[in-house]
Amino acid sequence: MEKLVSIITPCLNGEKFVHRLLDSVLEQSYGNIEHIFVDDGSTDRTAEIIKQYIPTYEQEGKQLIYVFQE
Repeated sequence: MEKLVSIITPCLNGEKFVHRLLDSVLEQSYGNIEHIFVDDGSTDRTAEIIKQYIPTYEQEGKQLIYVFQE
């Protein structure tokens, strides 16, 4: 079994770039990935975009954890 790789991404108003980041993680051939995305109070569409990716991560056998903090 592959060892777990954790990716922790802090973000504030990253709507313009978050698609590219998430797609890049999904393209990785390594399977056992948990991606912890920490939203530091974004006021743009960052949260909406991240939440849309959660099912796609699960389909790929990866985990996306969304954390919001003000």
